[in-house]
Amino acid sequence: MDSIKVCGIVICALCVLLMFKNLRSEYSLFIRIILTLGVSLVTTVLIYPILTYIIEISSGTALEKYLPSLVKALGIAISVQITADICKDAGEEAIASRIYLFGQAEILIISIPIMKNLLSLCG
Repeated sequence: MDSIKVCGIVICALCVLLMFKNLRSEYSLFIRIILTLGVSLVTTVLIYPILTYIIEISSGTALEKYLPSLVKALGIAISVQITADICKDAGEEAIASRIYLFGQAEILIISIPIMKNLLSLCG
C-alpha cells in the first residue's frame, strides 16, 4: 500500500476521532485502538516479504541459526511498543511501563542462547 494512502487514511480517521472526542468521548478510545491496530497490520503486511527474503538469503550462512531469534525479538519489540502506546492512549502509564519491562525480559530470555554462543567464540 502506498504511504500517501496510509497517511490519508490516518488523517481521515484522526478527523473522525476528533469529532467523536467532542461528541461521544467514550468512543474515541476504541477508534484509537482500531486505528493503531490497522496501521500496525498494514506495517506487518509490508514487512513480511522483507523478512521472508532475509531468511531466504541467510540460509546456509552462519547467520541462519541466529536469525529466528532476532526476528522473534523484533516482533516482540514491535508488539510491546504498540501495546504500550495503546495503554498510554488510555491513560494507563503504569501498565505501559510494565509492558515495556515484560518485553525487555522476554527479549533478554530469547537472546541468552545467542550471547552464550558469542561468549564461547571469545573464550
